[in-house]
Amino acid sequence: MAVSALLSGKAQDCLFLALVVLFSSILYVPHLGFYSDDWQFLRIMKASADQSLLGLFRSMYDEWMRPRPVQVAYLAVLYRMFGSAPFGYHVVNTLVLTVGVVTFYLVLRELNEPRMLAIAVPAVYSFLPHYSTNRLWVSAFQITLSMTLFFLSLYADLRAAKASSDRSLGWRLIAVSALVGSVLAYEIFLPLFLFSPILVWYSRRERYPLTGGEFWRTATFNRLSLIILILLMIFKAYSAASNYGLADSVQRFDKIARKLFAFYYSEYDYGLNVRHALAINFGDYGLRLPHVIQGILSRGADTTTLAFTGVIGIVAFSYLYHVARRTGYDILERRNYFAYVMCGLVVFGLGYATFLFTTRVQFTPTGIGNRTTMAAAVGVALFMVGAAGLASGIGNSRKLARLSFCLLLALSCTSGYLINNTIASFWIAAYRAETEVLADIRERVPKLPARSTLFLDGVCPYIGPAIVFESSWDLAGSLAPIYSDQTLRADVVTPRMNIGEDGIRKSLYGVEHRYPYDNLFVYHFGQKSLHRLNDASSAHAYFHSANSHLQQSCPQSYEGHGVRIF
Repeated sequence: MAVSALLSGKAQDCLFLALVVLFSSILYVPHLGFYSDDWQFLRIMKASADQSLLGLFRSMYDEWMRPRPVQVAYLAVLYRMFGSAPFGYHVVNTLVLTVGVVTFYLVLRELNEPRMLAIAVPAVYSFLPHYSTNRLWVSAFQITLSMTLFFLSLYADLRAAKASSDRSLGWRLIAVSALVGSVLAYEIFLPLFLFSPILVWYSRRERYPLTGGEFWRTATFNRLSLIILILLMIFKAYSAASNYGLADSVQRFDKIARKLFAFYYSEYDYGLNVRHALAINFGDYGLRLPHVIQGILSRGADTTTLAFTGVIGIVAFSYLYHVARRTGYDILERRNYFAYVMCGLVVFGLGYATFLFTTRVQFTPTGIGNRTTMAAAVGVALFMVGAAGLASGIGNSRKLARLSFCLLLALSCTSGYLINNTIASFWIAAYRAETEVLADIRERVPKLPARSTLFLDGVCPYIGPAIVFESSWDLAGSLAPIYSDQTLRADVVTPRMNIGEDGIRKSLYGVEHRYPYDNLFVYHFGQKSLHRLNDASSAHAYFHSANSHLQQSCPQSYEGHGVRIF
């Protein structure tokens, strides 16, 4: 009867978590589209002569994608399934996120954590806006997949440690396969795999003591997993170094070391910085959270979103309070909460450990730069649940502590829901702007000479944190299929452009692009006019006379961040 009740409880908890994650995305998923790098991926796959999965994989698997073959395979599968229709991509990502959150819960149960905490942590994690981009941007969906495979690998490890020798092999194969898939999809969960053997030992230290044979089998498997992980790290490091060269890699390590604890760190700088990481994750979405919510409400949040926010809050509080009463969990047990706070800080640090070897990290609460926070956010969720428990247990009333704890957790879920949907509204607006711009260009500029370059003027690169068009790869990627011309180059007029005698130069994400005056055109979206720039003189004349966005007419923005909204 007890086993039946436990399984029934697990099923209920999994259903609750699955429903709240799916419900949290129901308003925005149908309206999202493609952005930035997505257009380049679509361009490459559409142009592939071989439309089989292997052919699509080969078309995209270049030197820049070499460290992430699982990402390439994932994109190829999604393209084969959905083509140029974005809705299916976003549905699959939401389902993968849901599976990851549920598996996170199952991991905590396998670790023999109290049911109340095992529900609370993944529930809070699923709503965190710290990694909002991974809900909205196809080019970040491999990170969600990496997260889900990480938890699957850990869950399989835990099950293998408790299973009979006949069944343990199957679980171990799942664990290794998921490990390889997670690391080859993205890098940020790699350091957390080093933590897995400790958790496996912790889960069975009392209830499942190892016999002699089991000890050696487990030790052998752990060594094998460690060897595979080391080989994956070498592969990742070699693939990244081949893109930059050894000398550049050495220079990057020096930059990383200098920035790690630097006090003077620009808001728009690149590289790992401890102070800035804490400020974004525990400041903007911690101490400043009331200010963020007030800002959203003062700007006039959508009525439907507010209604759904209320529903999420009521459902989350009701279910958590029901579980707290049903299980009789002692909310005043401070030892658990201290452990969660400390473990949260450790996991938070490991979630950023990958960036001790690369400068490719930005810290932003809303822009595409926050995609790299998904691993560190696991630590944030652990920390927040532990902090909520400590705050709730200040008094001696168990009833009041239970009420306070569930209320704080529900508030965390509702605030995350409101922020995520507010951010998503900008991405929805950006996709609408993209489709409007593309339709307008298709109508007004029906033909372009071969090997042309088209600049887009009169359009701001960002709507809030969401990208409309900002670069050579997104605009060219979206226009090439329209003109059936893979030689077409395109870019967006911004203040970061320089007009030279030999062409126009533009810098973005630290890379400079040069566009000669051969077949160089500018299309002004607002004026519905096309201009040909034959030389520096005509370029200066155009940008001087036109109401051009070269003249800072858009809100201040920066790549990876967009326009700050909080």
